[in-house]
Amino acid sequence: MKQKSIFMPRLNRKKQLLPVLWFLVSLLVAILGSFYIFRHAISDNLSSLIISTGIDPLRSALIGALLLAAGGALIGATLTNRKLGSLVGACIVFSIRYLNDFIQTELLPVTDAGGHLKTLNSNVLMHTCLVMLALAVISAFIGSAVGVALYEVVVDPVISLVRAIWKRSSLHADITNRTTRPVVIPARASLKKGKNWTWSIGRTASIVLLLVVFFLASQSSDLFIFSPDVSIHNAPQLGTIDGGISAIGTTKSVWMHSPAMGNKLRLFDIYLPPTYFTAVGKNKHYPTIYLLHGSPGKAIDWFTAGNAAESANALIATREIQEPILVMPDGNGAPGATTEWGNSGNGKQAIETFVAHDLVTYVDQHYRTIPDAAHRAIGGLSMGGFGSMNIAIHHPDVFNWVVPLGGYYYPMGSIWGPSQSYRQYNSPQIQITRSPAAQKLHIFLGDAMQDAPYYKDTVSFSHVLDSLHIKHIFWKEKGHHSWKVWTDGLYLALKWINWGPIHPAPRVIPPK
Repeated sequence: MKQKSIFMPRLNRKKQLLPVLWFLVSLLVAILGSFYIFRHAISDNLSSLIISTGIDPLRSALIGALLLAAGGALIGATLTNRKLGSLVGACIVFSIRYLNDFIQTELLPVTDAGGHLKTLNSNVLMHTCLVMLALAVISAFIGSAVGVALYEVVVDPVISLVRAIWKRSSLHADITNRTTRPVVIPARASLKKGKNWTWSIGRTASIVLLLVVFFLASQSSDLFIFSPDVSIHNAPQLGTIDGGISAIGTTKSVWMHSPAMGNKLRLFDIYLPPTYFTAVGKNKHYPTIYLLHGSPGKAIDWFTAGNAAESANALIATREIQEPILVMPDGNGAPGATTEWGNSGNGKQAIETFVAHDLVTYVDQHYRTIPDAAHRAIGGLSMGGFGSMNIAIHHPDVFNWVVPLGGYYYPMGSIWGPSQSYRQYNSPQIQITRSPAAQKLHIFLGDAMQDAPYYKDTVSFSHVLDSLHIKHIFWKEKGHHSWKVWTDGLYLALKWINWGPIHPAPRVIPPK
């Protein structure tokens, strides 16, 4: 009859506690390592380095925090060979050092470019925080996986060598002292069933959690394309205009056939002002503003991040502008290359003709516009800033007002082909000197003073306009290549455009 060792329960308890102790150790190491690298001396320098690539501070701070979360998990896993504790520790510090600061900032009062208070959308804020946390989990997971690999390559050989030396010295001591040690073989069979059950539950929970994390992370594109704070605050409540009409325009997406683009369907988004579908506005015609997106970008960007409809609503409600129609086309062409909003050198992609002819003709035929250049403007951001200036110079008979924001004024990319004369034709800085008609355009230049390198391009183009004695506005503010700057610029440009007198002038009724 076999006799069970009295030491068996104690050994089993120690063995069960060992993974917990290692988890706590790796958690502590990851927390300490993360706090160390999240110091301002490191995080601020990392953000500055990212900003230098042309990304604005808000997105740079998020990218930097995710990189630091990966670094903290890497430290924990490299020193302890444990992924879970390292991942959790890095995410805890990410939440304390970045996520908490982000939430506190978003809780502060926010106004639009006109100073109107915007209310917090707590549901969007919560969702954004969950998406950010999911991104931090993925970043920390990658960092911990790299850390475990480093442990196996760098740390484990050192530990194995130390163990071998220690065992050799212990064996020598045993032989010298002629000591014997009782060998206790743990009864693994009795624990096997429970262990498998626990393992199965843990693995299933891990898979479910991982799926949730990836689902949330898949919704993070707007955080990087636009800004981490996109849509977190609602539009200002500005009441109604005459007749109780809500000071909110209508937005929708429209498909049209473009002869210039091989009669293919092209998408554009449109904003119709508050009175468009009312009895007050049924016989009224409206000026039109065409807004071009950047790269990468899409038609709805000016609504989603540029607050174009929100700005128009606010300015209409406060009687600062005449009600306009806003049109935002999709300027994407063949995959793999940006269109620069121009007609390609090989003649296969006529985006400029689509905008200046097909789109303008379609909008004038299907909506109550004032169909002349004096009541038609074109603007855009970044690539759209270049495109708006380039198209306006080529078509001053179509657009009389132009608002390039954060743009450049010479051709970029390979779409123009090898012809130098064609590249010069699509260089606003050169072409405006050759076109007397274009020199009569009304131009609103806008950019941020830290928008490298585009701010220098805007300054240079402004000097060219000065040399030609072309009257223009050069608006600038502190900031980077960001939607905050472009939103402010559009708001001021809408006020700057002089369509003529507002008739009839709407009377604003404050909200109750």
